[in-house]
Amino acid sequence: MKEVVIGGYLRTAQTRARPGDPARDWFCQLRADDLLARLIPELLNRHGIDSGELDDFLVGSALGVSEQWTFGGRTPVLLADLDARVPARFIDQQCGSGMAAIQLGYAQIAAGCADIILACGMEHMT
Repeated sequence: MKEVVIGGYLRTAQTRARPGDPARDWFCQLRADDLLARLIPELLNRHGIDSGELDDFLVGSALGVSEQWTFGGRTPVLLADLDARVPARFIDQQCGSGMAAIQLGYAQIAAGCADIILACGMEHMT
């Protein structure tokens, strides 16, 4: 099995959801996929990775409907303007979907099926 390392980490700040009080909830007007898409280019830039080098994009969320709908994980890839050839998948695991994405990415690399995976979790509960 190949050795696997986590090469980088980035997240947004947190805020308590208050859609009726935008002054106290900075993220209430942003969709979850848009918020995630704002992080992706920065993470890749920090580590000198071209998006065309990604073997897979994995996004986990406990509820993939409404404001967390990602069209199978594809919308964050498109919104982040990544290489159109980057495959994507959505992982719905109740409690721990972000960790499930990391574990699946780990398994792909360890098995020799991939070299660079971008795995993430996404929640926006307003």
